[in-house]
Amino acid sequence: MARPTVSVVIPTYNRANLLKRAIESVLNQGFRDFELIVVDDASSDNTPEVVESIEDGRIRYIRLKKNSGGPVARNTGIKKARGKFIALLDDDDEWLPNRLNVQVKKFENLSREVGVIYGGFYYVSQQDGRILGKRLPRYRGNVYGHLLRENFIGSPTLLIRRKCFKRAGLFDPKLTSSQDWDMWLRIAKYYKFEYVDEIIAKYYVHGKQISFNMKKYIPGRERFIHKHKDISKNPEILSIHLSQMGLLLLIGGDPEKGLKYLTHSIAIAPSNLENYKKLVELALDSRSLEYIKKILHFNTH
Repeated sequence: MARPTVSVVIPTYNRANLLKRAIESVLNQGFRDFELIVVDDASSDNTPEVVESIEDGRIRYIRLKKNSGGPVARNTGIKKARGKFIALLDDDDEWLPNRLNVQVKKFENLSREVGVIYGGFYYVSQQDGRILGKRLPRYRGNVYGHLLRENFIGSPTLLIRRKCFKRAGLFDPKLTSSQDWDMWLRIAKYYKFEYVDEIIAKYYVHGKQISFNMKKYIPGRERFIHKHKDISKNPEILSIHLSQMGLLLLIGGDPEKGLKYLTHSIAIAPSNLENYKKLVELALDSRSLEYIKKILHFNTH
């Protein structure tokens, strides 16, 4: 049996109502040489029936015996993948039909130093389908330094050489948030990144992402910072992370802890004027809450 060019991995848990949209966006790709691995993280809804109702020989359905979390579900799919490239899609997001086609084609002309191609995406309201904004790619080549400061990559847009996971490892189940960011950062230590300068996915915003669960988000972000010494030992970069968490805590209803983070951010990097300018702009912007939510949405995985 010939190996597919691309292995698509969709981890899912109790989102039967959204999963079909994600699956169909993969099956509607112009590029056809792929397998689709759906990893069910022990859902208690009708997820098995939804997958079984879609007749396509490229779909492989794996059901975990117990609920183990997104990183474990993703890792299970990656381990089972047979393709040269791996593409990830969350069960509540969607690809545009050109997604795989443009990225696989671009990989044909790139050196082996490039491990990842990503692209742009729309922020879309789950409630009414309205496009809230978009994010286009900005950095290529050695992006490690940029990723230390921010997660500028949307997870529905990456096409990754499978060998990247062999060298950098898999997703970290110990992180309660920032799992995506952690993974891209580890890959960026070894491989260059490239992008397609177009919108190739829809990232749905519905308030149920982990970014709105402060009890998971903040400890996960703290562990992520501690894990990556190039962040924790660099006062300028660390101050950016602390101020972001501080502002989010202020907005999220924990002003005491939020001010503690902000004070620490200023204390360790008092000359980091760029960081303060961004904070003031956010504070003065009437839409700052939505903006911060957008920024932090895909920093959480």
